[in-house]
Amino acid sequence: MSTPLAAAKIVDTRMGLRNSTTRIPFRYGKACLTACPQIVVQVNIAQGKQAGASQAGYSADCLPPGWFDKTPGKTFAQQIDDMFTIFAQAEAAFRQEFSQPCEFFTGWLAAYEQVHCFAKDNQCTPLLASFGVSLFERALIDALLRANNLSFAAAMQSNALGLAPEAVHASLAGFSPQDWLPAQPQRSLYVRHTVGLGDPLTASDVSPSENTDAPWPSDGFPVALEDYISRCGLKYFKIKTCNNLDVDLARLHTIADLIERYRGDDYFVTLDGNEQYSTAEDFDGLIDAICGSAALATFWRRTLVIEQPLDRRIALDEQHTAGIRRLAASKPVIIDESDGELGSYARAIELGYRGVSSKNCKGPIKSILNAGLTWLNNEHGAAANYVMTGEDLCTVGVVAVQSDLCLIAALGLTHIERNGHHYHRGLSYLPEGEQRAALAAHGDFYACEHGVAGPHLTDGKFNIGSLQCTGFGFDVTPDFSTMQSPDQWEYASLGLE
Repeated sequence: MSTPLAAAKIVDTRMGLRNSTTRIPFRYGKACLTACPQIVVQVNIAQGKQAGASQAGYSADCLPPGWFDKTPGKTFAQQIDDMFTIFAQAEAAFRQEFSQPCEFFTGWLAAYEQVHCFAKDNQCTPLLASFGVSLFERALIDALLRANNLSFAAAMQSNALGLAPEAVHASLAGFSPQDWLPAQPQRSLYVRHTVGLGDPLTASDVSPSENTDAPWPSDGFPVALEDYISRCGLKYFKIKTCNNLDVDLARLHTIADLIERYRGDDYFVTLDGNEQYSTAEDFDGLIDAICGSAALATFWRRTLVIEQPLDRRIALDEQHTAGIRRLAASKPVIIDESDGELGSYARAIELGYRGVSSKNCKGPIKSILNAGLTWLNNEHGAAANYVMTGEDLCTVGVVAVQSDLCLIAALGLTHIERNGHHYHRGLSYLPEGEQRAALAAHGDFYACEHGVAGPHLTDGKFNIGSLQCTGFGFDVTPDFSTMQSPDQWEYASLGLE
């Protein structure tokens, strides 16, 4: 066990916002993302004997509608207000816990508990509370890594952040992250392409027509699923379902036909229920229909995982999950939106789930610890009955998408749902200076195409070797002069009403 990094004190924090719009509407579950704020958090720390100096660290994410909180009738504007409230609580908690020099894990866990207590008392969802914590957690991690010239993967391997897994999961007592993480991070990842509920599937779906429901972009980038398969060499796919059996089944036949036309049986799929089902038996109807279709035999054989079919309100309730264990006997069923608290995955395993998603917005330390539970339940890595997947919340560059990819690389996963580049036009929402800096520092990951810098796919993969730099996956400094504070930002600026 290595010696943890010296205790650090937070000396300053700030938040900045700027808007982004999608090139294609992203429909997931009952929500649709067309525009949203992108938040950037900065945390400045002083550490050890360098008390007179400070080191900045950063995190970022998008603020999407209808994911952290799916309360019926709550508007996107109200959801963003709730996010700002939680961010302020997280900022206050971290500043309090690190008002004097404090080791990372001790202060992080105390801040986490503070924010979740506030959320419980104020009817905020645990998922939203974890989001608020994760933003300051990530920025603090980035600052610590930069102050000590460490990459994220190297810090996890040496346990430089002093993680004490048994403080969260008693079953991990005696183990440390290096027991379950690979010795070296991944330097490339297969992209698991999201097929949103409103996405066009075939090239003919985006042909000019008086009956076109959406103004599909003509920006040179792929639009339809068929374009992505033929032009980008995709072999991993994530498909959203909507809980309308006829619609879902017809759509899956079209998707399977498209993929197999280009790839034969050389592909893999995950199915995302996005909490659309009130019982596991409801989802069984779709699975039975898939299994009963000869045309979908290869598709089902190549399906890796079923993600969060049940509404979070019942997904971890034993009175409503009797069917999960039966369904998980054929394919792993994992939680995503139900992974709101540190103990959620352990509870899910007890109920018969066989995996969990990793998302930076739910917290990187949670992901590292959840990976430990996966390893433990897989007989210390000797089996593969439990799975962890990398999922997206439409993250875009630079900071958000690169930190998340950096986390997945450290976990040793080989593919990740990555949809930000599909729904957003590269880094076009960023100032030109940040775009140029991203290209210069991360030329393996980004390329300038069709007049804009953005993530570049090669044979269905992202090359991410340059993300193994000092800090949490990025070597670009956000320009706060181009942003607004939460107090300055106005919902009307999104132009959604």
